[in-house]
Amino acid sequence: MSMGLMVAAMKLRVGNPLRKLVLIKLADNASDVGECWPSYQHVADQCEISKRSVMNHITALCEAGLLRKEIRKGGPKGNSSNVYFLTLDGGAPPAPGVVQQVHQGSAADSPPSESPAPGGSAGAAPRTSHSSEPVMEPVIEPITPQAGAEVVMGQVVPFAQQPPRIEIPADMPGPKDQTCKTFKAWANYAMAYRKRYQCWPVWNATAGGILGKLVDRLGVEVAHSVAAYYLTINDARVVNDCHSLNNLIAKAEAYHTQWATGRQMNGRTARQIEDTQANVNAAQEASRSILEGGQANAFLRRNR
Repeated sequence: MSMGLMVAAMKLRVGNPLRKLVLIKLADNASDVGECWPSYQHVADQCEISKRSVMNHITALCEAGLLRKEIRKGGPKGNSSNVYFLTLDGGAPPAPGVVQQVHQGSAADSPPSESPAPGGSAGAAPRTSHSSEPVMEPVIEPITPQAGAEVVMGQVVPFAQQPPRIEIPADMPGPKDQTCKTFKAWANYAMAYRKRYQCWPVWNATAGGILGKLVDRLGVEVAHSVAAYYLTINDARVVNDCHSLNNLIAKAEAYHTQWATGRQMNGRTARQIEDTQANVNAAQEASRSILEGGQANAFLRRNR
C-alpha cells in the first residue's frame, strides 16, 4: 500500500464514484512507485462491482492520464497479464489510452499476485469472493430514450435498445422486451433476488405497477441500480418480508440515498445515531448549566 497515492486518489475528482473507488483500490495495491498488478476480478470482488465495470473504469482512468496500463506477455500459451502504473502526481504518462507491450518472457516472470490469462485480459486473483450478496452493478447497460420518446407508465416506449451485460435466463419471469419501461428495473431486481434467495420473485400486474412507479420516482438512469442494491439491505423488517417490492417503493428515495452514499441505514443504526445525538444534547445542556452557574456565582461575589 502507498499512503501517498491513497491520499492523492482520495483528493482527485474523476467524475464517477465507482471509478474513484477503482482508483483507490489500485492505489491500495500499489507500491510507492505506483506499480501494481491486481486482476480485474480481484478489483471487482473488492469493490463489489462487475468485472466489466472495472474494465471500463480502468480504460477511462487511462484515457484521463491517471493510469498507465502495460501488458506483460509470457508463458508457453502466450498468456498475458496487466501491470498498472498510477500517475497521480502529475508525472508524464504516455498518450492517453496507450497500452504498451512489455516484459516479453516466461510465465515465471509474471507478477506474483495475478495468474496469466488468455486473450490479453487479467486472470483471476488468488483471492476470490464467495459472497452470497447480490450484484451491486446493474446487469443491463443503460438504455437512453430516443428524442421525443414519451415515458408512459405500464406501456412499451421507444427506447434505444442495447445488449445486456449478461445473458438473461430464459426462465426469468416478467417482461422480455428490452424496450419495455420496466425491463431494466425488473431484470436487476429479479437477478439479484434469485442470487440471494435461489428462486425468482413473483411477477404480476402489481409488480409491474410498482416498478413503473419506481422508474417515475427515481428516473430511468438509476432505478435499476437501486433495485439491485435493495437486495443487499439487511434490515430485519426487509429481510422478514423477503425484500418485497412494497418495501422498496415505500422507501424508494431513502434506498436511493443509501445506494448513492454506500451507507445502509436500519433501525439499530438509527437508534445509535439518536442516542449519540441525545448524549451530545445532554453534554451541551450540562455545559450551559455550568456556565450559567459560574456566572451567577461571580455575580453574587461581586455584590456581597
